Amino acid sequence: MTKQKATPIEELETSTSAAQAHQEAITRKTQACNERIDELQAREFEKGAHLLTDNVDADRIFVEGNKLERITKDDGNTYFRLPGEEDALGRGGAVAHSTADLLPIQRLARYDDEMLASVTNRKPDELAGKVWGERDEAGRYSLWWRGSDEIRAYLDASDLAEWIRLKESGVSKKYSQELARRTMDAMHELSNRRLGKIKRQRSKNGLCYQETRLVLKADVELPGEVTSNDTDDSPTTDEVAGE
Repeated sequence: MTKQKATPIEELETSTSAAQAHQEAITRKTQACNERIDELQAREFEKGAHLLTDNVDADRIFVEGNKLERITKDDGNTYFRLPGEEDALGRGGAVAHSTADLLPIQRLARYDDEMLASVTNRKPDELAGKVWGERDEAGRYSLWWRGSDEIRAYLDASDLAEWIRLKESGVSKKYSQELARRTMDAMHELSNRRLGKIKRQRSKNGLCYQETRLVLKADVELPGEVTSNDTDDSPTTDEVAGE
C-alpha cells in the first residue's frame, strides 16, 4: 500500500511543532543556567564577594536577610555586596560610598518604576525619586536647568507640573499643579534639606505671579557625587530671585 504524502499544511504543522519543542528546550536550558548562576552568585555574596551590578540580577538573588547593598568604589564602578561585607580580594579599591550613605532621594532615584511604587506610600515621594533621576539630563529640553555661579541646577514648579501631566495619565492641569507643589515639598524633605525652595517673580501673558523654584546650590555636597563648578555649553538662565 502506497504511503500517502503529507499535505503542505501537515508539513507546516510538523515543522511548527518541532520549532516549538526546540524553543522550549532552549528555554529550559537557559532557565537552568540562570538558576545555577544565581545560586553561585548568592554563595559568593555570602563569602563576602563584591560583584559588578551589571552582572547581577538582584531580584533573583536569595541570601541571608534577602538584602544586597549597592556600593561605588574608587575605580568608579558600582558593585553589589552583602551589607557591610569587605572584599577579601580588595578589587576596585576602597568603597567610595554605599547605599546606606546616600540621601533618601538618591536611593529612590535608583529604583525602577515598579520598585518605586512598592517602596513608597505617597505619590509625591514616588515622583520625587523619578524627578531626581532626571537631574543628570539637565539642559534646554529637560525638566532640570543648569544654573550659574552659586546655583548648580534648578527646577521650576510650572515645568514640573507640565512634566507630571506628560508622565502621569489622567492628571488634570489643576491637579498636576498640586502634585508639583507636593512633590517639591517631598524632594526638599527627602534631600535632607539640601535642596532649597525659593520664590521668584515670573511674567506670563502680561500677568505677574510668584512661582516656587527648587534649587541645588553649587556648594552643597551630595554623597557619592563630585561638586564641580566647571561650565559647559548647556544654557544658563536668569538670576534667581529670592523671597
